[in-house]
Amino acid sequence: MRWYQNLYLGKHAAPYIATIREKAASGKMMAGIYYITHASGQGNLLDIFHNGMLQQSLFADAQCTEVIGVAVGKTEAIDLSAEIIGEVYRETGAFDIRSYFKTEDFVED
Repeated sequence: MRWYQNLYLGKHAAPYIATIREKAASGKMMAGIYYITHASGQGNLLDIFHNGMLQQSLFADAQCTEVIGVAVGKTEAIDLSAEIIGEVYRETGAFDIRSYFKTEDFVED
């Protein structure tokens, strides 16, 4: 996994981000933890998925794993995604997520 240097965090994920990243690095599944990444499908802005989906090789092989944000629960993940999209639009006047979050902005864990 690669993590955005200025990772977006939901308010419930923020206090636990060190533990979340540690468990992610060891491939452990975490209840309620959702990742927000670049979209894996053309025409989409972002992907939101439960971290446990990475345990399924078919999903993991197709999914972008450059993590832009981390949230606890689906509702927090949706809200955080809206915040990210809103910020990109305010800063650029467009919805080009991939251009806004460049490859060099991500680090290996």
